[in-house]
Amino acid sequence: MSGYHKRNLDPFPVNKLRRVDRPTTFIDDGQIKRVKERDAGFMKARRGSYGQTYQKEVGRFVTKHPLSGAEAWIGLMIRNLVDGVAAKQKAPIQDDPKVLSVHIKEAVYFLRADAVGICELPSYAIYSHNFDFRNPESDGIPVELNHKYAIAILVDQDWRTAQAFTGHDWISNSMSMLAYTNSGFIAIILAEYIRRLGYPARAHYAANYQVVVPPILLWAGLGEMSRIGDCIINPFLGPRFKAAVVTTDLPLVPDRPIDFGLQDFCSSCKKCARECLGGALSDSGKEMHNGYEKWPLDVEKCTKMRVGNQNGSGCGTCLKVCPWNKPYSPLHRAVGWAVRNSSLARRIAIRGDDLMGYGKPNYSKKWWFDLEDVEGNGVLLKPIKNNTN
Repeated sequence: MSGYHKRNLDPFPVNKLRRVDRPTTFIDDGQIKRVKERDAGFMKARRGSYGQTYQKEVGRFVTKHPLSGAEAWIGLMIRNLVDGVAAKQKAPIQDDPKVLSVHIKEAVYFLRADAVGICELPSYAIYSHNFDFRNPESDGIPVELNHKYAIAILVDQDWRTAQAFTGHDWISNSMSMLAYTNSGFIAIILAEYIRRLGYPARAHYAANYQVVVPPILLWAGLGEMSRIGDCIINPFLGPRFKAAVVTTDLPLVPDRPIDFGLQDFCSSCKKCARECLGGALSDSGKEMHNGYEKWPLDVEKCTKMRVGNQNGSGCGTCLKVCPWNKPYSPLHRAVGWAVRNSSLARRIAIRGDDLMGYGKPNYSKKWWFDLEDVEGNGVLLKPIKNNTN
């Protein structure tokens, strides 16, 4: 195993990224309060905080399309597999955190993830309470999670499909659920593997999070905070991914946060705010919110657009139009390198993105059927375009 930890496993050149001691978003650790899952936008809709229409729509906005419904179904079927009992005896393997960290990353890539990072689990990244579906008006179910490390797993939502969709049509939720479910599948297997090695581990994914994902991605060196609300952008995948997490006490070496110039880029770009159909994204400056200095997001407007979209299933318009949403082609690798390293290149790229027509759908690449389960009874109909949305 000599030199094992020196191997470069990553499919992207993450070893060439600038590493920093703290995330590029200012975080006042002492001011951050743990949050309740009930305060997330989708949960507020389920509680009726946004009215009866959105309370109804949040229960069907994924399943109204047959593909996203199928993906969500399998995600729900595995939700009870996230935790378990660790083996009574630790496996006869090296306990060197460097070796174990590389081994875990190798395993994650073997399981078909697109990116992985490790950090110490911040206490403020743990929900104080999970949402209680049986008693939605309560604070929820208290969360007790004492693991030391977090392994963050990213799965691409598929560039080929991203070329063809508008950002808010009938494949939008399927792209999200593809990455949510596949990253959850990987996390569940990884957590069980770690438990079989003799260490506690729990998987966290869209059907069963006990953690708030963005701060984990920041500390694990997988991206920077962007203007797209609380969305993290990865320098190679852009915002075109979803994440799952495994928390554990397996000895690991944390990665360091990265700086690829995104704060400067997002300060000037503002394309997501300009194109946001719900008007949820701001083109103004950053504000302090719960200990984070971040661009503001109107959670209510964002949620209403995503669950109430009558011309599609969900919304990912900000993902579609973001200039970082590009394939990993030779051309875009070169542009990405320049943008990560030059403020002048960022200005040129921002203007060039519109001039080149990026962010518009290429309908010749469309492969899916536009279908809707209107009544929730399994009868699929061709959607009738609603121009009022």
